[in-house]
Amino acid sequence: MTLAFSSLHRSQRFALGFCLTASLLTGILFTPTTQAQTINHVDAMFSLQYNNKVTDGENRLKIQRDQNQYHVTFALDHWMSQATQKADFIMKDCQVQPQHYSSTTKRPLKAAIEQRLDFDWQTRQAHYQDNDEQKNFDLQTTLYDPLSFFFEARCDLIAGKTQLSYPLIYKGKQKTHTYVVIGKEKIETGQGVVDALVVERQRSSKNRKTQLYVAPELDYLLVKIVHQESRLATVTATLQHMDYQVQ
Repeated sequence: MTLAFSSLHRSQRFALGFCLTASLLTGILFTPTTQAQTINHVDAMFSLQYNNKVTDGENRLKIQRDQNQYHVTFALDHWMSQATQKADFIMKDCQVQPQHYSSTTKRPLKAAIEQRLDFDWQTRQAHYQDNDEQKNFDLQTTLYDPLSFFFEARCDLIAGKTQLSYPLIYKGKQKTHTYVVIGKEKIETGQGVVDALVVERQRSSKNRKTQLYVAPELDYLLVKIVHQESRLATVTATLQHMDYQVQ
């Protein structure tokens, strides 16, 4: 976008940064075998904390599969901001092909910030549009949107990889996101205490940090996310309840 992420209001940076990184929810439902199980549907609710204080906000993840076509919605509803991401993509044999992606972020008394990505694999072009600009990206090599690449990441985790890197189109720029498995931890959720792997996004800033907690006993569903925007501002999402099916 023309509007730089760092120039946004802090609450809006939370909504964008946290919702985008929280999208790992969409991709890590798998079993600890050599082959990923197919996700049929997911409906999961996450509570929110701001600086360790419970808030009225919540996150909701919904995934629906229609043969090889996936439809994903991830929504953040909080007094500071409302944000929604949607993605459509095709996945076969752990190979993801993005089709469409959109995100909308709205905070009180401000205009909504909207982004959209459309992938045309026949012409090998991806078209990006936001409130201020439009641009095209070359798809001669694979690029992902901020949601769909996590479904391919799940296969790499099954294969035993502890460092994951993917090229994607992120806020109108081509970037590479890297995640590293850094340890294990017990996490208290709305469905009891679970053992979780800790997966951290690698960042250049020492003040910003995103950690994701993945529970193998719950088919490697993400059960917690901690996003630190600065030393004085941290948002945490924790799983409260879910309904999902894999096969």
